[in-house]
Amino acid sequence: MLKALALTLVAALAVMGCQSDGPKPARYAPAKPVDMTGNWEVDYARSDNIQRSFNTIIRQLQQEAERRARAAERGQTYSGGPMASGRDLLALAEMAEIITAPELLEVIQTDNTVRVKRENSFALICVTDRPPPTVTETPFGIEQCGWDGHQLFFDISLPDGLSIRHRITRSALADSLVLQTAVYSPVVREPFIVNRVYSRFDPTKAGYRCTQTLSKGTVCTTERPDP
Repeated sequence: MLKALALTLVAALAVMGCQSDGPKPARYAPAKPVDMTGNWEVDYARSDNIQRSFNTIIRQLQQEAERRARAAERGQTYSGGPMASGRDLLALAEMAEIITAPELLEVIQTDNTVRVKRENSFALICVTDRPPPTVTETPFGIEQCGWDGHQLFFDISLPDGLSIRHRITRSALADSLVLQTAVYSPVVREPFIVNRVYSRFDPTKAGYRCTQTLSKGTVCTTERPDP
């Protein structure tokens, strides 16, 4: 699964054409690890909608293009770096959609390891019994992880300049997890950021399942509870 995802992301990046410097280094702060153990299900009502986020970025791109055009008409130089194309932004949004697709998480936490199992995707695993970051080299890139204050982070650097940053936070007011995913591309100025909110659930009691995509929006189906 990891190999397939990495190849998909790299292939998508190949259609894009350098602006983002990637994620900035985390400011590591020692803290008592937060207990995130349990099963979690995405709450779409409290999560970012990828289509709306994409539309907002496109509107901002159009407004910037208009400002540049007016400046050019007045013979003025518009300050700012090169603009990304709509195609580049769509490719980045689609990559973010693939990466943030898992609806279910299972967090298994011990004194020295945190494993975040993601439905239909590879698990995020971090050894936490040493000062962060823990660095792991794979055939697909380099992963750094650890605790940054009360947040658990995973920074993944893939070939061709693509970077992914996950930050997981346990809500103190509600029994939920917030998984923020930022996808960086060398051809888009800003990362595409998706915040997913996950609520605790009992995996033995199934009801209905929903998915959210750029093409179809939110689609829900019913499920039979386990006997």
